[in-house]
Amino acid sequence: MIRNSMIAASLLGLALSASQPAFAGTRTVHYADLDLTTQAGQSKLDARLKTAAKAVCDLNRKDASAAEAEAGRECFAKALADARRAKSNIKPTALATR
Repeated sequence: MIRNSMIAASLLGLALSASQPAFAGTRTVHYADLDLTTQAGQSKLDARLKTAAKAVCDLNRKDASAAEAEAGRECFAKALADARRAKSNIKPTALATR
């Protein structure tokens, strides 16, 4: 059965918006297409969390001052840690076979 738990997805989205600098936003991380019972599925979700945390914290910004760059790195570390904590609350499910 394909599960797209909006509660868990919302938790991940909220985790990526906690304690962010003023320039940060939020991102929703979808995972219904992943088989979270496998290492590959877990790795893909983690990669998506990293990508979302970078976007939320504007980590790839080229014109950031040193202080903004440091705030971005701190934001990224906090956002990723929060998202991984939320991820640990997701019950791993396999994709349905059709």
